[in-house]
Amino acid sequence: MSTLRRRIKAEDIQYQLDDGKYFIFDTDPTATTTTTNVENRMFSTEAHRPSLKSDSSAAAEIAKNENAQGESVITAANRLLTDLKKAYTQVLQEKEEQIVSLKGEISDLRTLVRVLESENHRLNQKINPQLAGYNSNQNLDY
Repeated sequence: MSTLRRRIKAEDIQYQLDDGKYFIFDTDPTATTTTTNVENRMFSTEAHRPSLKSDSSAAAEIAKNENAQGESVITAANRLLTDLKKAYTQVLQEKEEQIVSLKGEISDLRTLVRVLESENHRLNQKINPQLAGYNSNQNLDY
């Protein structure tokens, strides 16, 4: 496409401008006459004038570049979002493992409390049998 644009601007090929569109004539590559080139150049200089179409094509290219930059920003944002999700998932998994570990420790500590209370009760019965009845009525639920 850019080669065609350069040739049109240099007026090396035959074309016709119609409503901002360039129509290229099909020519026989072996037939080259200078008169047709001169006539085409005269026709093309009359028909060729700065148009809004060329400005809009430049604007379209700029918009395309901005679109590409916008897409790269979106791609980068999506990549960052994915990384953030992975980090959040990893932290969440570590916290769940800590919770399970702490629940196990709580269970062990409750068992230890029961053992120590029963040992305390047994020792109190040895020392003072009268207090044994009082302590046996105490039942702490943990």
